[in-house]
Amino acid sequence: MEHMHINGLLSDDDAVSPVIGVVLMVAITVILAAVIASLVLGYGNQTGPQTPTTSFDDQYTPVPNHAGSGYATIAHQGGDSIAFDQLYVRGSGFNASDTAHGNVQSSDSLDVQDEFYEDGGSVRLHVNETGFWPADRTSGEESQIITEDSINVPVDRDYELTLVYRSPNDESSSIVYTAEGPAT
Repeated sequence: MEHMHINGLLSDDDAVSPVIGVVLMVAITVILAAVIASLVLGYGNQTGPQTPTTSFDDQYTPVPNHAGSGYATIAHQGGDSIAFDQLYVRGSGFNASDTAHGNVQSSDSLDVQDEFYEDGGSVRLHVNETGFWPADRTSGEESQIITEDSINVPVDRDYELTLVYRSPNDESSSIVYTAEGPAT
């Protein structure tokens, strides 16, 4: 009977080197295939829709002889320009009426047909319900909303309005500005 030397068995590593080499080659091949597949299929550069970086501001102006009613002026203050049909106005507290036309003093409600005078100047209302920013209220190229473009929205004093950017590339949307009526 031959004695097996335990020291000899532990120091014999002839078969270990080829096994480690094969495992490393398979791992490198799998990783390389995954990287190439992601680049070819376009997964590597999907960053999602880019919401414009913008700044808006709002100001509530009460209308004389209309208890609790007025208009909110929402103005683009800077940042990226936005196409009018990508900016959606929604919210609550719109003060709209089909009966108010001409001089706003003739009705308790306001609507986009109204034009009135305030401090010697004429004020026109532009949006009286949920919808896109009006194209005629843009001054940038190709109907882009740019700095200082604004809309006047007839509202009740407790309004909540939201400007929502809708991506032209997909169905995604994101809120770019929220306006609330003044505290009572």
